[in-house]
Amino acid sequence: MGGMGGSEMGVVAGIVLALLAVAAGWWHLRRAPAVLRATTAASPVHGDDSEPVEDAADPAVPVDAADPAVLARDLLGRFHAVALGGKPVVMRPGHAEVVAGTVEVLEHIEARPHYTPRRPNLLPQLMRKVNDPDASGKAIAAIIARDPALAGNLLRYANSALYRVQSKPVESIERAVALVGTDGIRQIIAAVLVQPVMGAGGGVFARFAPVTWEHTLLSAAAAADHAKLVERDDAFAAQLLGLLHGLGATIVTRVVRDQYARQRGLVANASLAAGLLDQRAAPTACRLARKWELSGRIIQALDEQALEDAAAMSALGRSLRFGRLAGSLALLSRQGRLDPSCALPALAVVEPRSASTPAIWERLRHGVD
Repeated sequence: MGGMGGSEMGVVAGIVLALLAVAAGWWHLRRAPAVLRATTAASPVHGDDSEPVEDAADPAVPVDAADPAVLARDLLGRFHAVALGGKPVVMRPGHAEVVAGTVEVLEHIEARPHYTPRRPNLLPQLMRKVNDPDASGKAIAAIIARDPALAGNLLRYANSALYRVQSKPVESIERAVALVGTDGIRQIIAAVLVQPVMGAGGGVFARFAPVTWEHTLLSAAAAADHAKLVERDDAFAAQLLGLLHGLGATIVTRVVRDQYARQRGLVANASLAAGLLDQRAAPTACRLARKWELSGRIIQALDEQALEDAAAMSALGRSLRFGRLAGSLALLSRQGRLDPSCALPALAVVEPRSASTPAIWERLRHGVD
């Protein structure tokens, strides 16, 4: 880790110690609010130098379900458990090196083009058109046609089994826009932001890419609805925030994966990776937002994700927080890790100010059922 000063080394050492402490007991200390009534089934996993063990299913132990901070930690913890998988492992020195190496890379991630995508010059313009009910398909197609990556993804989606309704391939961008609709365009936006960075996955944390892809789409949609219906703010900015946070999580996990690849014979620790995601996903997204010269409100909202008190956040910060948690509820429902009937009570804890949460949840259910 050459090139790091004494103060940076001190920060890294503190992060390493904190994350190792969290990882040592993360799977065993986590408890679920009674309102969630988890339905997780045990599944076999393997640890370092051990026989197969049972995955620690989350017991429905009552805690203060009225505490939004407790509920938020539980929901995001469950999402990370699904995305990363559970591997209780023996903590060896190599894990500390993985944490230190990850932190060093992430502290200068904007200078690592291998991990970060190109600046999406046309995405803000495209998302505004997608969110404009008066925008025509022709206008949306004209924007997409100017970006080869967007155009290629659009035609790929339009010719997939999900959308294709005839044997003749779809070759017109305008026709493709009509076929995939608004939801399809949003998936394309997420594809341009997330997929090229994460790739197809495989190996360590192989489940992370597809699960986080789904969570990012759900979170971005919920954040946009919350901004529009609850905060009366910019739905486009909230949607972009959801995508950026998902991108930050993707980058963090890819860096962790690469650091583990350098430690031969060391079994990856999912709880350690989850701790890094908790601490580093939003700051990593924030560094990328600065690199892309996004607005100060976007950067502020990402910075605020470290806060536990929603009242201390800006409107966009609260919308992003709500989107991440609502997205976790939707994902956990789809994965069979949560009784869907618990979603609305949980959302009422997360957002007690508004009667709009049932409508937001109903929209998310289209991606759940």
